[in-house]
Amino acid sequence: MLQQFAIVASREGRTVHLLQWDVVRGAFEGHPAGARYPEVDGVTHAAVRRAVGLWARRAVSEWDRRHPGGEHLLAVEAPLIGDRLASLARVRNDEAEALLGGTSSTFFVPAPSDEVRRAIESSRIREARTPRHERERANAAPPLLELLWQDVVRLGVRFGLAEQEWTGRGYQRDLYVSVYRRLLRDRTAVVLEIDDVLPVTGSPYAFDTVPVEILPSHRDVDDFLTVVGSLPNGRLRQEAEQWYGDVEEGG
Repeated sequence: MLQQFAIVASREGRTVHLLQWDVVRGAFEGHPAGARYPEVDGVTHAAVRRAVGLWARRAVSEWDRRHPGGEHLLAVEAPLIGDRLASLARVRNDEAEALLGGTSSTFFVPAPSDEVRRAIESSRIREARTPRHERERANAAPPLLELLWQDVVRLGVRFGLAEQEWTGRGYQRDLYVSVYRRLLRDRTAVVLEIDDVLPVTGSPYAFDTVPVEILPSHRDVDDFLTVVGSLPNGRLRQEAEQWYGDVEEGG
């Protein structure tokens, strides 16, 4: 969907800039400083997730300052769950907040049906075996998709949106949407219900016009990992476990 969004925007004359979770976290993990925080069983280390989030808010504010004209468009892939760019959904007193919380920004929540969800899982198996693009190797494998879904369920229970008995059940769109609406309560959010499985003819990482990618510099990675690395272990663990911040407060 991000690919198609970027293609349509480019054809309408917009210059598209992309900030993608998997691409950015790869830059952090591939940096020498990132070797201290290795991925385990496909799950990005909490320190990397936190560092990427801190960097992303600064990157968004810098992008906004450099591109004041309407001919530019910023498209961000932010999974949110598990502190994967979740900082973009939180209200903070910084330069990025005016853009993120303003009327010019919209957070879209793609909500697949059961059938589409199964198609996504099957596609991930195919991508792992025979990727059409190098970046498909970094996509979440089916076991990680299931782990992320269980994180959604746990949040649903914590927010009072689901009963404890939901734990262990398969994907349910209504709960998925409810949790994301809560996470995005301070943002303009639009749910996109996806009910059709369309034929796949190429890689979603291929574009007609290559967008401008927003990536951290080596200095950025080093600086933000240093900031996160200076946190006491207990605080980092607590922030990793409670990445959703004050969302559960106030309904």
